[in-house]
Amino acid sequence: MASLLRSILSIFSGKVVGILISLVFTPILVRIISQAQYGLYASVLAGFGIVTLLSKGGLFDATRKTVAEHIDNPTEISSVISTSLLLSVIYGLIATALVFLSLRLEIVPSRYTPYVWVLTGAILFTNVFAIVKGAFYGLQKESVGEVLNIARRLIYTAGALSLAYIGYDVVGVFAAYAFSFLLLSISGAVVLTRYSSFGLPGRDDLVTYGRGISTFGGYQLVGGLSAMLLYRTDILLVEFFKGGTFTALYQSAITPAEMIWFVPSAIQMAFLQHTASLWSSDQIDEINENIQTGVKYAVLSLTLFGVGLVVLAEPFLTAYFGPEYTDATTTLQVLVFGTFFFGITRVIVPVFQAAGWVRHTELITFGALILNVLLNVTLIPRYGIIGAGIATGLSYVAIFVGNVTLWKYSPFDIVPLRWAGKLAMTQGIFAVLFLGLVRFIDLSPWPSLLVFPLLGLVLFLGINITAGYVPTQPAQPYLKRAKRFLS
Repeated sequence: MASLLRSILSIFSGKVVGILISLVFTPILVRIISQAQYGLYASVLAGFGIVTLLSKGGLFDATRKTVAEHIDNPTEISSVISTSLLLSVIYGLIATALVFLSLRLEIVPSRYTPYVWVLTGAILFTNVFAIVKGAFYGLQKESVGEVLNIARRLIYTAGALSLAYIGYDVVGVFAAYAFSFLLLSISGAVVLTRYSSFGLPGRDDLVTYGRGISTFGGYQLVGGLSAMLLYRTDILLVEFFKGGTFTALYQSAITPAEMIWFVPSAIQMAFLQHTASLWSSDQIDEINENIQTGVKYAVLSLTLFGVGLVVLAEPFLTAYFGPEYTDATTTLQVLVFGTFFFGITRVIVPVFQAAGWVRHTELITFGALILNVLLNVTLIPRYGIIGAGIATGLSYVAIFVGNVTLWKYSPFDIVPLRWAGKLAMTQGIFAVLFLGLVRFIDLSPWPSLLVFPLLGLVLFLGINITAGYVPTQPAQPYLKRAKRFLS
């Protein structure tokens, strides 16, 4: 448990820093480039995200899982990392060649061509960076992987804003993006040599580990691609049906909506390698305990940030993106509802995958993707970005329902219904009280964002500490020190 907690805190810290970087990056970017350019940026990045996901072949998850299964054998770890790196380079070169071919054959629309040329150079290095980060995760050195990722994001942010400001616009943003992966993939590989040796794998390594890594990665690719399309198909379809301005509005809604699941995301990233280790040792009871704890903290965090974002959606969009983005308020509120359920799902899915149920989880995600596409195609032409929000929100709920159903048939204990009902009721009390508080006190956007989050946090902690969901024991030593200091 201590090792798992340390991993979660490392990943959580990285997520928090990443969000803080985004909180600085996005408001500045939307004020440097036009709304139409921001819509173009969102569309191209969504499409390129799909390309890089395909090129990685699910190797990030396969690497961290396989390394974790052999964590007590340095020789096997070296063989796993070497095999994964070779596979990532092969996948990256194939993907790069296919993108170049698409550009030559003019399959890519001409308006996207300059940006795709710039981004294509990053494909190979995104693959290498994923393996390096996955190796650190598997070694349970998640803090090192997060430091590398934060460094990459800082370089990207500084370079992108600088190049956009001096007149390179979206091309400059993507050039900085490609350079950040080039620099940190090389630097990360150098750092990794301090923890494990690796090189060109031998034939025996490829036979022993290659098939298992590529197979698990292939299943992860199906689910990962379905999830990526689930996140990005709505953006691409809004661009297709409504154009760049509406895409910018939708991007302004979905960006903060996806931020609320950063705590479940941290838990998810730690659970796969830790559960793989526990599953190989047949420690089912500890896995069950981890699941219930993970679900509790996922619900708590999603409630705190989700309720705050729903209630303060309009002032948040006004202050963060600008007054011209407030038309996305309703869409943001709809999306938060869906991301709440999807955030809970993110905690339990890696447990199933570590236990060999990867095909089942990916099938559920693929089914939700089909539902998402059908709903988006139906609703966007008629209802615009609100229709896209409804379609994506319902798809997230479908994933939740599917995985809870799978949970009932899995080897793991589902959380007690009474326990879940009490937890949900407590969070519902907070939501109602906080909504009433905001409606009772009328403030302009900036004062709202300064006053209400703090009041909401106090209210949230008061309710959940009283209900016993937020423990106070870890804070007792600090409270005693503060009391002695004040006295």
